[in-house]
Amino acid sequence: MPELFFSHSEKEAKRLSALVRQGGLRRVRQGVYTDATPEQVPRLLASRWYQVVDYLYPDALVAYRSAHELRPVDGYIVIVADIKKPAHISVGEGLTILVQPGNTGLASEAFIPGLLRSTEVRYLLENLSAGRSTAVFVKTLGNEWVEDQLCTLLQKRGETALNNLRDQARELAEPLGLEKEFQKLNKIIGALLSSQSVKGSLTGNFAIATSRQLPYDAQRADLFRSLAGYLRCFTFPSHPYTYNSSGWRNLSFFESYFSNYIEGTEFEIDEAEEIIFQKKLLVNRQADSHDVLSVFDVVNDYQEMITTPQTADELIFLIQQRHQLIMGERPEKRPGLLKQKNNKAGDTLFVEPKLLVGTLIRAFDEYLSLPEGLARALYIQFLVSECHPFDDGNGRLSRIMMNAELSAAGEFKVFVPTVHRDSYLNSLRQASRQGKFRTLCKVFYQLQCYIESLDWQDYGQLRQQLEDDCCHKLPDEGVAVFNRKIRPFTIELPIGN
Repeated sequence: MPELFFSHSEKEAKRLSALVRQGGLRRVRQGVYTDATPEQVPRLLASRWYQVVDYLYPDALVAYRSAHELRPVDGYIVIVADIKKPAHISVGEGLTILVQPGNTGLASEAFIPGLLRSTEVRYLLENLSAGRSTAVFVKTLGNEWVEDQLCTLLQKRGETALNNLRDQARELAEPLGLEKEFQKLNKIIGALLSSQSVKGSLTGNFAIATSRQLPYDAQRADLFRSLAGYLRCFTFPSHPYTYNSSGWRNLSFFESYFSNYIEGTEFEIDEAEEIIFQKKLLVNRQADSHDVLSVFDVVNDYQEMITTPQTADELIFLIQQRHQLIMGERPEKRPGLLKQKNNKAGDTLFVEPKLLVGTLIRAFDEYLSLPEGLARALYIQFLVSECHPFDDGNGRLSRIMMNAELSAAGEFKVFVPTVHRDSYLNSLRQASRQGKFRTLCKVFYQLQCYIESLDWQDYGQLRQQLEDDCCHKLPDEGVAVFNRKIRPFTIELPIGN
């Protein structure tokens, strides 16, 4: 592994210089040497920048954006030192230290032995400073970034924490020469706490939504924006559906059957037929029977399934109404009422209740930007799944919202056969945790192609075909057969996500 070497004495300097002449080291800055190759130097300096700063400016303070990022960005690190005017210090290839004059003794904290950085309150003030450090690098993260940090602080620690931070900033502003920056900070906090006008105080959507008591999950908003951007990179082929009452009923039956099976409401197909077609609820499984029947009643209602939201308010109304319809027989699940406690699946925490409405409203603009059909359907399915708006029933609701989009666009609806459950759930996890959407798009596209390939008019022949294709089997039992059926359905998708 390449290393950095520093001369701390005249004797050490002579020894290191001799090694340079012999070809064993190279000099990257006066007193700074390395045994790295030219190609290795930028990466080495990026990972060991703090050693260089500590050597060149032992009493300095890592400040401005670098106090938060704690790494070079575009090869730059910002520090404050006891100097008269700003300086740019180049170190080898790939590291530039921007040195700002300032007080190094106030509002500092250690982050590695021998090197200090600005405390949170100080670097928030510093990042409100105006002006550019270079033509290619800005030393501050800017007003909107500070607003977002304060919104997050408000959500996590409450108004008292925000007021305490303001009090600390007031005391530091004059000795640090950051009086103008404090005035900006004071206006931002005042607007967030509704004691000052939003106009002229806030610039970012997150902060404005927070001030209006409609805060949203900024990380999820970025995720939904990324999904929409990915979906705009290509076009799904259309799979037109012509309505026929018997075919629609058959499709709706299997849509309800498989959607409930994925969520753990497991019946044999014969049992589901009795529940849906004969309205015969199983005596020892009344609530589960209602789950299957209620989902069928919604997805078999053609008028219901061609209704899609035109505004964010309509989106919230629709998900509440549909949740009430499918969970109406389970009062303990609070049908139609948005969650009051956060929910999770495995290690994934969904959107917090207080951020839910704001997140749905924020995400709706991206929904409207997408073409009708499978692109919108995928987006709204993932949106509902990732927000998890209710105590239970979110997976079934997300797929109902998806199929309403497809029905409204005159395309085939989609269900996830039991045999393909793992592929579907893994694609959701990959999208949620890694921001990678290619597998999710592939899963739903292949399923839509497969469903279009079936004859939906004759129920008996249809059921036999689904069973021959192992749709009702668990993944371990039937995935090889089913994958052979869907393998011919291919689409070129971007690889970036």
